[in-house]
Amino acid sequence: MDTIIHPPRLVGLHKISDWEPIAGDASGRRYWRVVLAQGGTAVLCRYPDSWRSLVKRDLEVLIWLRDRGLPVPKILAGDALSVWVLLEDLGPVDGEQALMATPPASRVERAAAFVDPLIRLAAVPVEHLPAWNPCFDQAFLRWELAGFEMWCHRGKAGRDTRGALGPWLDELATVVARHPRMVCFRDFHLNNILVNTDGRVGIIDVQDLRRGPDTYDLASLLSDRAMPNLLTLDERHAIAGRWAEGVGATSGWERRLEETTLQRTLKVLGTFEFLSAKGLSSYRRWIPKTASAATEIARKFDAPSEAIAILLDLEATGGF
Repeated sequence: MDTIIHPPRLVGLHKISDWEPIAGDASGRRYWRVVLAQGGTAVLCRYPDSWRSLVKRDLEVLIWLRDRGLPVPKILAGDALSVWVLLEDLGPVDGEQALMATPPASRVERAAAFVDPLIRLAAVPVEHLPAWNPCFDQAFLRWELAGFEMWCHRGKAGRDTRGALGPWLDELATVVARHPRMVCFRDFHLNNILVNTDGRVGIIDVQDLRRGPDTYDLASLLSDRAMPNLLTLDERHAIAGRWAEGVGATSGWERRLEETTLQRTLKVLGTFEFLSAKGLSSYRRWIPKTASAATEIARKFDAPSEAIAILLDLEATGGF
């Protein structure tokens, strides 16, 4: 059983008068929305003790992004020696909730604003990014796919699929690693986008910033677990077109987007299966549609029949 942790009453120079927990998805960090005695709210983050060395990196990433005009939270209190960090509160409404509250006819316009941070980030020369995290090279992309290989094959379709699956995943990682490079958030999806009451978009969970394929964040957004329920395929294509125009995407970006979408959806399926196996069964509801989307793209890229069998099984059963 997790140890109950209460927020401190004072963080830096900020006195806290009340608080409520915020769900942190699958993160090991804990979050609270706190009421400050001087007025207003903030978000308090508590790192596990063993993650103390990551605090410095995370604060540096936030400062680096804010200096370049990205809409990430201000740091109100926290330092490299602390496990408590107090951040600006960008609001309780995430991208998924914002789209659900928007009439279907207006959702494309609302969702199109979500790519603006990607357009702004694309203007930053990739060589200017400090080496906080490993880049998306072939080895890292293949490591991301290992979760699918480990947690999704599991003897599905009545056979050992590792012989055919491994080389195909190797090749997919190799192909995506050849894409043009941009600075990537890595985990850019609807639940990490916050929408303020005036419609301004903010971004959280940015500590994994790294060099990567130019369409990786776009693929992450458009293949997000909830996105197929909120926007049609044509509407998502329209948003992709806005991104391509905004960043000046080089020719072939549509093909690259399909390749990174396949890599990303397979990676996410492995994550969902892993979390389901750990008892977080709520992730299972996203597996069928995610697997269906991956199947459609995998068939275009001549995926081995064993891989298709795994994806069809995930689509039919919901996984673990």
